[in-house]
Amino acid sequence: MQSVVIKIGGASLFSDDVGLEAIRRTVRPIESETRFVLIGGGDTIESMRTLHALYPTLDPVAIHWRCIRLLDSTWEVACELLPECCPISEVEELDQSISSHSADSYLVRPSAYYAEALLPDIPATWQPKMSWETTTDALAWLLAKRVGASFLRIAKRIDCDLTTSLQQAAQSGIIDTELARLVEADPDREQLLIETFKL
Repeated sequence: MQSVVIKIGGASLFSDDVGLEAIRRTVRPIESETRFVLIGGGDTIESMRTLHALYPTLDPVAIHWRCIRLLDSTWEVACELLPECCPISEVEELDQSISSHSADSYLVRPSAYYAEALLPDIPATWQPKMSWETTTDALAWLLAKRVGASFLRIAKRIDCDLTTSLQQAAQSGIIDTELARLVEADPDREQLLIETFKL
């Protein structure tokens, strides 16, 4: 049984052109895979970006953690929309799902593995910057490292060239620059295959 992390951009939830059924097909449980699903924040997070642009003196670290809490709200909505996924809300539930080795799809609450209180348990080299350079792309990588996943699949609303390097993908805005930095600094990067695909 291999573990796979699937990241769905929050913009897909806020979009009519993708549709909920396309998201359901992407996260549906399949044989031989334990799937850990992370949903992005979309317009919810963009509201914080707008506020920070209007009021640049706001503390960027505080803004970062506000965004993480907003991702929890998006997770709650996704749990209602995707009942086929088992919700994971706490770190203990995440640990149980890792050891279960079942062919299930789990919808993971971001603060179940990434929160201020959990930082001492996260290796320093895995910790993303607390800035706008970090999006749920980097948080999906952190989840993949946390669960020991073999694959990280990042769904986008735009066409993605699967042969593009992570650095090229970051430069062209397909993925966030923090994901590329974390992967480059990871001595075990060959153990995790990262793919981007169009949802």
